[in-house]
Amino acid sequence: MWIILLSLIVFAEGTAGEIDCDKYRHEQCQRPKLFAEIPREVDVFNALCPDMLTYIKCTEEYDVKCKEEKHRRFADPERYANIRSVLSEICEEGSTLNEVATSNLKCFNETFSNTNCRLDLLAFIDSFREKEPLDEFTTSTYDIPEKIYCLSELRFLGCLVEDINRNCGIRARHATVEFLQRASFADDLCPLEFRETLLEDIDEFDLTEEQKTFAISELERMKLSDEAKIIRI
Repeated sequence: MWIILLSLIVFAEGTAGEIDCDKYRHEQCQRPKLFAEIPREVDVFNALCPDMLTYIKCTEEYDVKCKEEKHRRFADPERYANIRSVLSEICEEGSTLNEVATSNLKCFNETFSNTNCRLDLLAFIDSFREKEPLDEFTTSTYDIPEKIYCLSELRFLGCLVEDINRNCGIRARHATVEFLQRASFADDLCPLEFRETLLEDIDEFDLTEEQKTFAISELERMKLSDEAKIIRI
């Protein structure tokens, strides 16, 4: 289920309560069980889902109260608002996102358990490592360009979308893309300075059609979001 992806961008463990800035975030906010596994029973999922909202609220309060803006998990407060909004719909019994999620629990479980997208991501990143010999015994590995990390994240998410489409169907695919876009999932690894150049150079990279389609749609979404923020300023 898409919720398990949030563990990649927002994570902590501990017990929720009154925020104490003398303690670490992971001591303040209880890690939801849905981060670790996807239940196969609808009633279990619906019972656990609200814990996600409690967790997001806790992490946001910790950020606002205890962190300077530049050190917050999300510098833009809209990110928390957007995540809360989409999670509320997923947890609302009878909503479209809840219906898609709960009717595909078994499929999502099997897809996330068996996907090779993470291994594919690591292989893709590794292909951009350049090694230059320092002497006959040692080599130096150059840093990977930051824009490659942006593209690799989009490629990874596109790979998951491809797996979900193949295993769970087009409706589950559309709901997954909606979740990823509304949560602005890829924004952190795709700074503004890389987005336009990646759009221009997208055909140069090894992407499936599904991955390419997803990457282009995400880069264009982020570009429009950036332009809207500039207009508001």
